[in-house]
Amino acid sequence: MTLRLPPVYAVTDRSVSGVESHAAIVRRLAAVGVRCVQVREKSLPDGVLLREVEESARVGREAGAVVVVNDRVDIARIVGTGVHLGEDDLPAADAARLLPGGALVGVSTHDLAGARRAFADTAVSYAAFGPVFESGTKTLREARGLEALAAAAAEKTKPLVAIGGITAERLPAVLDAGADAAAMIGGLLAGGRIEENARAALDAARRRRPPSRIYLVGFMASGKTVVGKRVAERLGVPFVDLDTEFERMAGLTIRAFFESSGEAAFRQREAALLAGTAALPAAVVATGGGTYVAEANRRTIRGLGAAVFLDLPLPALLSRLSGKTDRPLFAGPEQAAKLFAERESFYRMDTIPVTLDGGETVEESADRVLIALDARSA
Repeated sequence: MTLRLPPVYAVTDRSVSGVESHAAIVRRLAAVGVRCVQVREKSLPDGVLLREVEESARVGREAGAVVVVNDRVDIARIVGTGVHLGEDDLPAADAARLLPGGALVGVSTHDLAGARRAFADTAVSYAAFGPVFESGTKTLREARGLEALAAAAAEKTKPLVAIGGITAERLPAVLDAGADAAAMIGGLLAGGRIEENARAALDAARRRRPPSRIYLVGFMASGKTVVGKRVAERLGVPFVDLDTEFERMAGLTIRAFFESSGEAAFRQREAALLAGTAALPAAVVATGGGTYVAEANRRTIRGLGAAVFLDLPLPALLSRLSGKTDRPLFAGPEQAAKLFAERESFYRMDTIPVTLDGGETVEESADRVLIALDARSA
């Protein structure tokens, strides 16, 4: 089984979402990290649907997301995307002949026998199974339940997508039953709260297997503490701020410690605190602005987890630093610019860069960190 689908598989629906454009739905889903979307439409004129799928596919390519179209092999062929087929649609083998090589062909199944046929069909890329639960959009069949899903998963030879009544709360149980992904409509789109719902679903999947230790690195005022706290909350793991821990243990502010004992003594204690994070099986750690400059600290982080660089432009950093008096190494814009130039190359060594412009909300910044981590583990 070589194809890997992300755990959250979105299906667009204009009625459920209250959003008239499928491409707009795809754009909003992709912005928060959804990386597999099926465009599903039964009533739009062909020309309008074609434009919607073309734009959805473009958005998907830019985000690194898989986009398929429901039923319409003709539109999938024109756009160059994959297709998802129902039991009354064109057979998978015929669809595969019409589509570009490597295009995904998914099929819907509703019982173990159907799943077995899909697994045995060489033209099928993945099989969907359901409805698992009662669903507002899948009303023609009774819910199959988690036991039936698990029975299908036990025989899978290709990815299995659960569908039907799946919400963020039900997602862990669906994945635990053996599904590789969960197709979600109302669970993602209900009430037009697309970003809120999608974040909840994505985080439910992430919390099942969170990264071990994540170290946020970057210049002072890049947001390591506030963003790190939110990332930790969303992953359900502890958050550690090295500067806060230092001040708690030293009984002094970092500025006061610098003045009394010097930077060298501070760096020595900072390195010890960093090494101590090995005691945490999983955590998000906000490092100090100078932590990652030391080669020994970079080596420690490489051995313990992943370094994520919050990459903000200097003007945004200087704007945030304006008027700050609690940072021992900030003496003004010119000095900060010089220090930034000295450190920037270190921040880019063996890190996962997350580009920000300073105008993002904390939630949006957390989205970008989590998306970058998802991409690394994919």
